[in-house]
Amino acid sequence: MKTDPTIDAIREVRHRISASVDHDPKKLVEYYRKKQKVHQERIVSRASGETTLEPKPAV
Repeated sequence: MKTDPTIDAIREVRHRISASVDHDPKKLVEYYRKKQKVHQERIVSRASGETTLEPKPAV
């Protein structure tokens, strides 16, 4: 199977995040919930498909 360096990097970061909470699922969910609160502007609603991010002007 061919490896993808980007996917490998993402998996490594996700593993480090999981390790930082001792691979505890409850702690991991809490970690991501805190991140969502800090970065609410990045959340996309599944219902509407809309985001609060400002579109970048065309160049």
